[in-house]
Amino acid sequence: MADKNKYVLYIVISILALILLSTLIYSKFFATIESKVYFANNQASYLIAQTREVKKKRLYFNLIQELIKGPSSDDLVATIPPQAKLLGVEVKNKTALVDFSKELKTSHWGGTAGETMTVYSVVNTLAQFNEIDKVKILIEGEEIETLAGHMELSKPLPFNSKIIKSE
Repeated sequence: MADKNKYVLYIVISILALILLSTLIYSKFFATIESKVYFANNQASYLIAQTREVKKKRLYFNLIQELIKGPSSDDLVATIPPQAKLLGVEVKNKTALVDFSKELKTSHWGGTAGETMTVYSVVNTLAQFNEIDKVKILIEGEEIETLAGHMELSKPLPFNSKIIKSE
């Protein structure tokens, strides 16, 4: 009888362990989170947040991918040229390093407002998280002085609440 009880206990513990393991795997690889992604209004005078549901795994990368996809509303405009590719996002010492392909620069539409909207859509999308204080944009792994000639990008930038319009 004691052997049977040990066997039942072993089965119960094994099932509980499998449930726990399945839950951990699911939460790591398949769980999603709702987060803000910032797009420009039609006049490129401010940013408006759209909520997107993205996978928690590679969260920051996935959020910037959502920026590249563009807005889901006709009253907002994309801030990143669709030709641009995201090469990577890495967080070091509370600074996010966001690496884009050269098309972010070569396909950018230019202008002071356009550059500001592009830069701060990236910065504000990532710097909304406690783990990130500042964001630095890289092109092909290299630091850049400016994207379109109007903003200094040699230093990481913090969240900019002044450029956001609440709805």
